[in-house]
Amino acid sequence: MLLRLLSRIAPEYRSSISCKVQMRLTPFFLLALASLAMAQQAPVDRVSVLASGKVLLNGSESTLPALSTEFERLKSSGGAVWYYRENPQSEPPAEAVEVIKLVIRNRLPVSMSSKPDFSDVMDDHGVSRPRRP
Repeated sequence: MLLRLLSRIAPEYRSSISCKVQMRLTPFFLLALASLAMAQQAPVDRVSVLASGKVLLNGSESTLPALSTEFERLKSSGGAVWYYRENPQSEPPAEAVEVIKLVIRNRLPVSMSSKPDFSDVMDDHGVSRPRRP
């Protein structure tokens, strides 16, 4: 594969590229491709609102003002919010409403999860589906 790629880029070197050179360069190309793929992924904040009203940001307790600041940063970097609320059948705590208001105010894409580990996503019909990596 690497040889084909290099021959497209520089066809005049096709015959001079040895197997040893190809094998030495392969890890560097793979690392560069992986870095490029990671750089293109938008950042995600995982927000959990517990039944008590406690707000967690990426697993750590947070406050609404700190969340507001983080959402502004997230908006500027093109990120998204993954949202989980404990005990969603009951009335939401006031903090849950405020978190959603912050998401809306910052016009962030949001993905709702029914599991605290964010391993699923709720679709448009309220059906839980496994989250794709």
